[in-house]
Amino acid sequence: MIKVIRQYGKRNATSSIFVHFDKNVYSNNDQVWFTGYLLEGIAPIGDYHTLHLTLVNNADSSVVLQKKFLIHEGFAFGDLVLPDSLPGGSYRFVVNTNIRVAGFNVSDFIQPITIKSTTKSLLQPSISLFKSHNDKTQNGTMLLKVLTSDNRFVENAEVKYTIGRDSIWKKASSKTSVIGELMIDFPVNKINAKNNLLSIAIKKDDQVKYLKHELPIINGKKFQINFYPESGYLVNGLFSKVGIEIKDLIRTPLLTTAVLYENEKAIDTVSTNSTGLGFFSIIPNIKFKYSLKILTDDIEVDHYDLPPILSAGVAMHANNVIAEKDFRLKLQSSFDTPVHVVVHNYNDLYLHSEIALKDGVTQNVRLDLDSVPMGLNAITLLDSDFKPLAERIFFSHYDQTNQLQISTDKDVYGTRDSVRLDIHTITRSKNSLQGLVSISCTQANRFSELDNKNIVDYALLERELIHLPANPMGIKVTDREYLNNILLVKGWRRYHWPLLRDGLFAQKKIINEEVSGQIRKGKKNVMLPMELFTIAKSSVHTISSDSTGKFKIPYSNLITDDKDDVWVNLNRKNASDYTLEIHDPAEELKKNIKAQHYEEVVANLSKPVINQAFTDPRGINLKEVVIKSDKGEKIDFANNGYMNNCGDYVCPNNILNCVNHFGNSENKSPKEGGQYRNQNGGVTIYHGCVEHKKDANISILRGIKLGKEFYKFELDNKDEPINMSTIFWNYQQVLDSEGKAVLNFTTGDLTGRFKIVVQGVTANGPIYGEHYITIKRP
Repeated sequence: MIKVIRQYGKRNATSSIFVHFDKNVYSNNDQVWFTGYLLEGIAPIGDYHTLHLTLVNNADSSVVLQKKFLIHEGFAFGDLVLPDSLPGGSYRFVVNTNIRVAGFNVSDFIQPITIKSTTKSLLQPSISLFKSHNDKTQNGTMLLKVLTSDNRFVENAEVKYTIGRDSIWKKASSKTSVIGELMIDFPVNKINAKNNLLSIAIKKDDQVKYLKHELPIINGKKFQINFYPESGYLVNGLFSKVGIEIKDLIRTPLLTTAVLYENEKAIDTVSTNSTGLGFFSIIPNIKFKYSLKILTDDIEVDHYDLPPILSAGVAMHANNVIAEKDFRLKLQSSFDTPVHVVVHNYNDLYLHSEIALKDGVTQNVRLDLDSVPMGLNAITLLDSDFKPLAERIFFSHYDQTNQLQISTDKDVYGTRDSVRLDIHTITRSKNSLQGLVSISCTQANRFSELDNKNIVDYALLERELIHLPANPMGIKVTDREYLNNILLVKGWRRYHWPLLRDGLFAQKKIINEEVSGQIRKGKKNVMLPMELFTIAKSSVHTISSDSTGKFKIPYSNLITDDKDDVWVNLNRKNASDYTLEIHDPAEELKKNIKAQHYEEVVANLSKPVINQAFTDPRGINLKEVVIKSDKGEKIDFANNGYMNNCGDYVCPNNILNCVNHFGNSENKSPKEGGQYRNQNGGVTIYHGCVEHKKDANISILRGIKLGKEFYKFELDNKDEPINMSTIFWNYQQVLDSEGKAVLNFTTGDLTGRFKIVVQGVTANGPIYGEHYITIKRP
């Protein structure tokens, strides 16, 4: 039975990992802290050992930074520094593990972020609609303006642009005028929702900027409407609850009203909420035509036909799909038929009953959920041939979800003050609440609610139901009304039964991606085993190839500390006669990530788009430098003379790589063998910056990094400012069996509102909570 369910199921076939970042709004010289939680795996937990963290620029899908971190027992901890030359804009962190399913290259987790630049930008492009329609040329015109940050015209800037989405039907290049402008024409009558994306690349000297905009659609319908009958299909003569989702042409959810028509007669009024979701009830008649008309300024515009009506079928209806101890629903059929009622999650089968349905008779069903786990589950109706007839998603044991209470000893603190934080998990479940959480305390303005992700919504909803609209009330799971609408619309199922080909639903091969290589002599493979060694973290490991020169490098040989490089060398006297060809899965991953579509375009063309920037509290204001990567993974820092090529520096207070003075023009490059203070107040010796050059038989790989401790502040040193936006980060705080913990941390010198986020996992499921404090000067 479960094999049949898996054939028709929609469950994702990839790992499930959630990553808690300390914030989602960064500056371009910020330190990033994170904790990764493996929630569910498609392989044994011990097979997961590498977390790939990739930073992608949404403007052009370019990979600007990629790091590897160690996964141990399902957890990953790490940090990285964003290069000081990143331009401001919209980015995303893409997370993958070393485990993947053959044929699936989707990302395990994506966290959208915003980078607000502290650099002075030389290109500030904006675009607006100049003319919507020219009667003579039948063209519309967009106006591109390119200015500097001090409002000077940028003339002769190179501009390349395309119009289209998956397929490009127009490509052109030009230059801006003496006043920094360029007119871009587009044929109004040919623009539709499938080809109206305008992508622009602007280059002046070494500066490059990208813009993406939706061209206005003059002709055609002005809304996107999707219909979701509760059972998958509308069936003649059977009651159905129908979910609707209304968006404009740039996919913005609409709060609006519409009128439902049966032929030409208005029979109902339908309203959507701020997420663009709504519903109506109907008993459809196959002889009639049903449509929906949107009300705009009390005027009906456009009409949208409902989906076709089946002449015969089965339907189900549930008044409430947020269940606790039991789940109740009504079943109807337009013909006599036996059905299998199955409750499952596509991997496991929990309940199975056979029921005989009668033509036109409503069958009430009550399902005891004692054997069903908490969270999203599906109820599927199968016919006697085990083909699906209808399905509905519901949430079981909603009363057993966890609630997290966070409190502090006071609401207002002074600078360099002590904060006591109490964490308490509350649930009606009898399970243990022992668990692990990560904790951040960060300036509140470093969070965008639109990009906010929490482990509770992700684990219980978003792993299965993608592209969920934001909930204005906050956490999605805790809002019953939101959850009911989402499960009707985003949890919608409709089946098709094409002839199944042999092997179509065969088990996909699980691949453990490892670094591998080939030894060659000239153009030929070697014909005998050979010895290689790797150097990482001052440790030397030996590995051997097979008789054809093929070898694999265990992940344990690639674990490093702060320095990323790992050397791989052939252990022979005549090593120069041989070459090493290394296959690092990270390189293939880059290509796959770049091919993924993740576009955020500007919806309002009447407003100029400017580079997102803000003044860094440390007073740094650098000239913008475009970041470039070489053929490997190394990202160079801006060539500014006050740090070396490894990114190491000494601040004015003689602290090596001081987090408070990153990018400070008074920094100096450290000297090899020099003694400097470290962030914790101790003394460290600098061992130098070694720039490795690739030899024919030497390969330099990106290592797997270990997480390091969050920096500690010297509270007694008043000359050393504490101006970090994240003032506290804890990778892994243990909760006792009651889900409780108490800890202390200190504030810095920045004032204002700060947000405390606590999230993680317990034996009874995920937990998430927020709390705000205010810091004022004494």
